[in-house]
Amino acid sequence: MWIFGKQGHFAIGQDAFDHSKLLVHTQLREELEAVIVVLDQVAGGQRHEIEQRVEGDYRFVVTARREVVAEAVARMVAAIDYTKHTDSFHVDFGAKPGFILWLNRTGLQVATVRE
Repeated sequence: MWIFGKQGHFAIGQDAFDHSKLLVHTQLREELEAVIVVLDQVAGGQRHEIEQRVEGDYRFVVTARREVVAEAVARMVAAIDYTKHTDSFHVDFGAKPGFILWLNRTGLQVATVRE
């Protein structure tokens, strides 16, 4: 799952070995630090640690309990205080839909959406 919010862009996926945990991935450390603030609040002060990865699409990852991530995302959604996205544009990738494009400090990113 991809989330684009005030904390930045992050991806959430299930831990392959422990389905009670989720992995939160970012490309920028400061984006994950902003997410960890919310995770730590939800977890009652439990501290989450950032791991840096060399391989893969995302350089930074944190593991957290599924219910903690769910509550953190719910809090982020509840705190939305803007009416629309103002920095957007349209790109036509042709007849076949299924692409997403975004820009951050690491550059322009393009991804395909799997069906």
